[in-house]
Amino acid sequence: MNLFFRPDLYDILSKLYSTDRVMQTMETLRTLERPRRYSAFRDSTAWCMKVLEEAGFSDVRRIAHKADGETASYDFIMPQAWDLESRSTLRIVEPCDQLIADTDITTIHVSDYSAPTPEGGVTAELVDAAKLDMENPDCKGKFVFCRGYIPLQSTFYNRLATAGCAGIVYAAFETTTLEPDVPSWTSGHGCIGWYHQKEDPVVPVFCVTPKKGVELSMLLAKGNVVLHGEMNTKIYDGEIYTVTATIPGKSDEEFALLAHLYEPFCADDCQGFAAGVEIALLLKELIAEGVLPQPEKTLRLIFSMERYGFAAFFANHDKKILAAMSIDTVTCLSSKILNGGTLITESPLSLPYFGDMLVQVAMDTFCPDVKWRFTRGTLSDDCWASEPSMGIPTNWVHGTSRDARGDYHHCDNPIYDAVLPDILEKLVPMIAAYSAVMVCGDREHYKALAAELEKVAADWLETEKNFAVGCAAAGKISKTDAEWRNKAMEMLYLGRMESFNRFYPGLVTPKLPEHWADDFYATLSDRELTPAEQEAAAVRYRILTPGVPFSQARVPSEEKVCWGEIPELIWALLSPERSVLEAIRLRDAVHSACTTDERIRHILAYFRFLAKYGYLEEMK
Repeated sequence: MNLFFRPDLYDILSKLYSTDRVMQTMETLRTLERPRRYSAFRDSTAWCMKVLEEAGFSDVRRIAHKADGETASYDFIMPQAWDLESRSTLRIVEPCDQLIADTDITTIHVSDYSAPTPEGGVTAELVDAAKLDMENPDCKGKFVFCRGYIPLQSTFYNRLATAGCAGIVYAAFETTTLEPDVPSWTSGHGCIGWYHQKEDPVVPVFCVTPKKGVELSMLLAKGNVVLHGEMNTKIYDGEIYTVTATIPGKSDEEFALLAHLYEPFCADDCQGFAAGVEIALLLKELIAEGVLPQPEKTLRLIFSMERYGFAAFFANHDKKILAAMSIDTVTCLSSKILNGGTLITESPLSLPYFGDMLVQVAMDTFCPDVKWRFTRGTLSDDCWASEPSMGIPTNWVHGTSRDARGDYHHCDNPIYDAVLPDILEKLVPMIAAYSAVMVCGDREHYKALAAELEKVAADWLETEKNFAVGCAAAGKISKTDAEWRNKAMEMLYLGRMESFNRFYPGLVTPKLPEHWADDFYATLSDRELTPAEQEAAAVRYRILTPGVPFSQARVPSEEKVCWGEIPELIWALLSPERSVLEAIRLRDAVHSACTTDERIRHILAYFRFLAKYGYLEEMK
């Protein structure tokens, strides 16, 4: 039996695919969302719902979620609603008169969730963030000039806001080389999680171009600089929405396609909605014509707010989602400029999934002229449900712009904003064929699929072994590290094969290929564990709360602590049978990382903090 039902399925899908339809859907959504206000999102999601209804999908719904800065789903506290109500500007008034930010030119000149200024604006001195004592910044009543990408500096933002600054002015200097006249978009500056919580201090944030940032730097070097800023925004308790629809199957078990809304770019992620609708339209037509069999499982489309909206949806969804694929930023012009191609991010080690192998077959079979590569899963963005308590293995097809922030990420220019229609017309039919396998395959089809993909998995495992052997021969890894790597590869192999049983129980009894891991590292030197490693090896935890920790929703506001970036995969790998050290080193193995002793101690402190508030229970 052919893996994709019939050899010409991809060709049929490609002929039905409409570039004009996809581009028109994408551009319309972008226009509706571009005003950058929740009231506009109400209208844009009503339009999305209308598109799905007119296409004839089932169970079309728009679900409202509280956007109040305190309501939590899993551990995601939904930020308050925010509107850019009218023109907002920033002007130099001393030592010269110059307009440097204006939302009539582009709304990207202000950050999402910026606080309003008093009526008429505020005039204040500008100080250089680089010259402030960030433990105790002296900036009350002043604008603070910041170089760099603000979302990566959330603790920095929180300290400035707490100190009472008049506002923040930032220039993403990373874009100076290629896009000196283009501001970079930023969204929220939460100290805990991505966005503000209700009790957090908030200030106006203006985003100027790199060229204007250079000019401000030069003016500050010469003497005093005074700015006048008017931020006409509103932060309030409101609503944000999930839009969903289905192609029903014989079973109410579901395979889901995920794409987020509410970002002001075609690439990220208006094309996700357009691609998701197109994929479902293609499948719906072929099912109606009998080219594809009636689905065994239900295909679910879910469009929502990145991370937060999906958490709110999952928390109240009463159907079992067997697996999902994220189609966030499927293509981006920067992928072509960087010659990086398409990335296939695997479902992470915490929840391996045979779909990773299937998408490899689909790409090799149908898109041989598309440059692509795999990346290891991290539970990032909307793949966060790929951990055992949530149980939704999720892989992700996306462009390589996320590999390089700087000049190529979230800037208001086609270098980031534009999509690649020629790549879309290849990837959308591929994802449609992949999705057809997920929802239309019966037990016998899945049995044949498992037999074919077992060969793919065995070849992959052999490649991984040869890589490890090469590293060992070159003296690049110790016996201990080689053992961690072997264990991680075994988990991926066995987990991917076991995941067939999610769709049809009892279908596969996975076992490792014979002699796959002969003791090739027996002659390697071992190393003793450091004191930090020994401490981590002695601690095991049971996870008590579903989902990944993100907003510290269980922690009183006055006791919340910003821990910086802790790899979520380490959390997802915790179990009563696995020490913290095992979780750390397994994560290191799949990501070719090496967590230092200092970081190990930091992670242990973080887990002790979470245990204090009931996220974890230490096993005695």
